[in-house]
Amino acid sequence: MRVASGCALLLQVFLIGCSTGTKLSPAVLLPLYSLSRDGGLQYRLPSGWFDASADSQAVGHAVLLIRNDYGATIAVDEVYLDANARGQLQQGGLMQIAQLMMSLTSWDNGTILTDPPRALTLNGQKFCRYRMAAAASQDSLQVTLLDTGKKVYAVSVLLSGKGAGRDGVFDVLQDSFVSSLRW
Repeated sequence: MRVASGCALLLQVFLIGCSTGTKLSPAVLLPLYSLSRDGGLQYRLPSGWFDASADSQAVGHAVLLIRNDYGATIAVDEVYLDANARGQLQQGGLMQIAQLMMSLTSWDNGTILTDPPRALTLNGQKFCRYRMAAAASQDSLQVTLLDTGKKVYAVSVLLSGKGAGRDGVFDVLQDSFVSSLRW
């Protein structure tokens, strides 16, 4: 009787472990931190990605990560603010900066805003996020803005191709990556 109930318990644990849930688990990040090109951030590399930040093609990016299949990138860029824009940041927060950036971001005339800017909080830090898509290529771009107090950064995740970002990859990946940033 004990063996049978023990086997039944093991079978239940196995089946529960194999069941699919509706919630996606956080992206797996490697344990070691790296320093951004500008020295303002420390970041962790997602599993299945490589760091191209030191490459000459990455000049201008604080961080440039590429998924191993080349189907996605994470770019972290400083948002340079003049005194006027810094004042807008103080008054309207990151939402004001997002509005300015969206008007400057365009791949072509077919770019559409799929998720307007919204405020969010991760690990007690305030961020702003919006999403855009290119109609022709069906590429998706999600941008999360963060203010370190010294600098403002845009963390952009670009997923290539049809259906890009519609399966929750954006939020899981970007939330894990952004949550792990140190400044």
